[in-house]
Amino acid sequence: MEELKKVEIPVIWHSQQDARGHYNCTTFINDIMDSNHCGPHIAGWDGIPKGTEGAIVIVHGGREEGRFQKLQNDILPLEWVLLIFLGDEEGSFPAEMIEHPNKVWWVQEPIPGRHDHANRFLIDGYTPKTRKFVTFHKALVSMGKSKKKDLDWVFAGQVTHVRRRDCVDALRTIDWGGVIVETKGYCQGVSIEEYHDLLLRAKIVPCPSGPCAPDAARAWEALECGAIPILDEYSPRFQCDGYWTKVLGPHPLPVIRDWAALPFRIKELLEDWPAKASECQRWWESYKAWMKAALALDLYELHLRHK
Repeated sequence: MEELKKVEIPVIWHSQQDARGHYNCTTFINDIMDSNHCGPHIAGWDGIPKGTEGAIVIVHGGREEGRFQKLQNDILPLEWVLLIFLGDEEGSFPAEMIEHPNKVWWVQEPIPGRHDHANRFLIDGYTPKTRKFVTFHKALVSMGKSKKKDLDWVFAGQVTHVRRRDCVDALRTIDWGGVIVETKGYCQGVSIEEYHDLLLRAKIVPCPSGPCAPDAARAWEALECGAIPILDEYSPRFQCDGYWTKVLGPHPLPVIRDWAALPFRIKELLEDWPAKASECQRWWESYKAWMKAALALDLYELHLRHK
């Protein structure tokens, strides 16, 4: 792919004024694009370099409701486009209806039946500060100033819908090893530093779904912090068996359908935790590397296709 490396790949943020976005939903894709030396990053369409033939276009779907035709018109002059739809677990933007003769499209938190034909699926991703906290925690552990994996399980977050209530109710039946920190709203509980400290101390992190999609940032933050996430197969919005296999492909992460079974699943995972945790970490590093390669491959094929 040497030919691609010589080609500048502009990244057009269709609705981000800072031309990056610093949220859970943008951090993972930013990491992937940086690994492929994509850029420059441009807020809106006014700063596109002259002669641009193709680009990555990031659409923060939830913010773009009602701007379907604008996006459609904006991308038509491009010879090729890689569309990435982020931050729209409600599915308010009709990503599946955007047309272009030479496109690839990725969707974060896909909706079964609507996004089945997307080329790639994206996870929600971790916070922009997660890796900083992981590095800092490891330094403290090495100096004996912090604890390492002394909690069997941790849940810290909002309990705002039935899947989360079922998860927390099941955790409350366990009288050993864990911590529940229930918050009233997003970022309204413990500080982000304390939240990450809990994840870094945890062996297992139950991850009930977001309000619309089974995915949420907690799972990927847990993996970055060396814990095993237990993924939710369902969400309050839909029950679709095989969601995680569709999004991730083959994977070793535990998935749960009935949160009443959570105490048994935690006990089972703890019995062989070191081996299972290592398997999950190996998969996580491999998955991130595979997604970086997938972006490079899609860009390469788009670039060649219009020649």
